[in-house]
Amino acid sequence: MVGSALVTVPGSYILRPGTAYAAVVPGDCPGGSRCRDGYTEFCCSMTGLNTCPPGTGVSGWWRAEGSGYCGGGPRYYMDCHALTCGSCGCGGSGTCGPECVGAICACANDNCGLRKVNCVRFRYGQCNQHIACMGPITCRVVTCVAPWEWDSSCTHTDARDDNTRFHDAACLHPTGPLFAYPATVTLPTWEMRSGLSAGPPTSAFDLGVPGDVPLAADWTGAGIATAAVVKGVTHGRLGDESLTWHIRQVSGAGQPDLVFNYGLPGDQPVAGDWTGKGWETAGVFRAGQWLLRNRNSAGVPDISFDFGQAGDIPVVGDWNGDGIDGIGVVRGTRWLLKHFPSAGIPDLEFDFGDEAGIPVVGDWNGNGVDTIGRFSSGNWSLRDQLSDGPPDYGFTYGAAGSVPVVWGRILGG
Repeated sequence: MVGSALVTVPGSYILRPGTAYAAVVPGDCPGGSRCRDGYTEFCCSMTGLNTCPPGTGVSGWWRAEGSGYCGGGPRYYMDCHALTCGSCGCGGSGTCGPECVGAICACANDNCGLRKVNCVRFRYGQCNQHIACMGPITCRVVTCVAPWEWDSSCTHTDARDDNTRFHDAACLHPTGPLFAYPATVTLPTWEMRSGLSAGPPTSAFDLGVPGDVPLAADWTGAGIATAAVVKGVTHGRLGDESLTWHIRQVSGAGQPDLVFNYGLPGDQPVAGDWTGKGWETAGVFRAGQWLLRNRNSAGVPDISFDFGQAGDIPVVGDWNGDGIDGIGVVRGTRWLLKHFPSAGIPDLEFDFGDEAGIPVVGDWNGNGVDTIGRFSSGNWSLRDQLSDGPPDYGFTYGAAGSVPVVWGRILGG
């Protein structure tokens, strides 16, 4: 029986705990239980993250008004389907059965108190229309970010169902600090580590090509920083009229989900939560001028001001724990920081690190405040205070010539 389960539904069996007999299907649950209410479970209930799991993608979306969860704005529900159907066809439905994708129609986490997964064969169809055949709905993402700013393949074609506006789960509202971890990038290879110590990568994947600028941020408020590359920065090559942002919304390898133009060749890309909205958006530093967007899309700056000068290295972080990212510049060994993205005199000014090192910023101890660090030829020197003084953490990870990137995840998120 176990061998049969591995052959028939290998992906489901491997990812789900228990024996081949353990799957709880909707028919096993009493009437009135969530697993029998007709809806699909949230991805974060299964994986801890409010984003599509690896191997799935958004096929469509609908909006719900009046939830109160998005500052009075619409709440968007996005269906994540398996991206391939193996050798199965779909006919005119656009979806194949669970057996085609190594899945099983069951209650999420084998719990009648959670909604079902891998059961519903239906596509709203506004996203990834180039994929003719997808699997059933694996799970759902809910966000305040418009779908076309989450995945570039999504159209603006509207669908609405206010009956779902109060469908909710605690995991849709990750709280707590985004614990910062080191990563090094030698394009196209990213090597991520889940700890402030020497050791092998926790995960590795490819994204981008040499010449791109790598960075990581929580682009949708999912509770995890995912990878991005910005193209056209370093040389202003012939034909480059603007910077192009390529953002992954899912951890690990895969094609960019979101692509848009913002900035000019020679600008230095940055990302931050400029208004306390709960997710990070694009910006550029241009020889002392900051040009920041409140949405991850092309357009004009929402916030612009002067701070710093040509030759400075821009840094971004929540320096006081208020939920809004401040800005700063590093000039040699001198750090000049402001608590809010605006012009004016620095709120904090101090020296730290070797001038040859690359500045890095993150919440190293999980207290909700971002602090400072330097990366030099594989050596990380990190400090828990926004002041001069010795490092609180020092370790070797990466090599000379690699680019440091700080990623993070809300623990339990």
